[in-house]
Amino acid sequence: MRLWNGVLWLSVAGLVAWLLVRGFGFDHRTPFAQLVSFTPYVAVCSLVPLAAALVTRAWRIAVVTGIVVAVFAAFVVPRVVPRGAPDGVRLTVMAFNTKIGAGSVEEVAALVRREKPDVLTVQELTPEWAARFAALELFPYSALRALPGAAGTGIWAKHPLTDARTVDPKSGFDQTFAVLRRPGKPPVEVVSAHPRPPTIRPEDWGSPRRWVGDLERLPAASDSGPVRVMAGDFNASLDHSPFRELVDTGYVSAAVQVGKGLVPTWPMNGNHAPPVTIDHVLVDSRGGASSFDAYTVAGSDHRAIIADLVIPS
Repeated sequence: MRLWNGVLWLSVAGLVAWLLVRGFGFDHRTPFAQLVSFTPYVAVCSLVPLAAALVTRAWRIAVVTGIVVAVFAAFVVPRVVPRGAPDGVRLTVMAFNTKIGAGSVEEVAALVRREKPDVLTVQELTPEWAARFAALELFPYSALRALPGAAGTGIWAKHPLTDARTVDPKSGFDQTFAVLRRPGKPPVEVVSAHPRPPTIRPEDWGSPRRWVGDLERLPAASDSGPVRVMAGDFNASLDHSPFRELVDTGYVSAAVQVGKGLVPTWPMNGNHAPPVTIDHVLVDSRGGASSFDAYTVAGSDHRAIIADLVIPS
């Protein structure tokens, strides 16, 4: 029995360590920057030592583990509790990472024809993928910063896009910014978001620092000026402190608002890693969301995401 209790205490200690990393933002370095993405899975696993302690009547362990489970629940459960959307004008936004141009243009085009988004943001936009998609003439307007490799992004839209530029030339990946001009409606700022990922490769050991820098270069929310929408592959989940700091400036996650904040978006191509939620549609707090869905696209390891946003008129 002492050995069994020791095993339970060790498992609880591991869970507490995970909570400290997640709760206090110790995720700016490898391997924590990568591992913290799996917090929802660890939250479910925390129920196992609680159940084991209850079954064996290890009451002190059960009390401590119960507190741990409650903290995990506080971190994770709000993402699956839907909230009401404000009144306003509907704006449908779609985002898709092509996996360096490997994602099926035909399947993305079929989604566009079916869902009829007003705006499409694309990440890892290569010149070849951009040319093939543009040839379909699904959108009359675009702001594209297509580049070889993973660095390019772009925006397609039903209405004119002006003031197109990069968010910050110091960002490792180009992140396209443009202003959507809808006739008779207020303008909307749109960002195709794609910070560099915190990779775990030994030759790229400093990538978490660069990942944090790219997230910090994305514009904070504001309650003045045009409403801002940021959509794309943020290479971060809501368990990452740099991403939470960005959201906490005043953004609303479309998926979280409709209770789908745990819908996984990557990796979706047979990779053995458990899928996590790193693709998001954000709108500043003046707006909201009424729906969110994710769709698997052949060739890409990211799912396409589509959100119906509500923008104040």
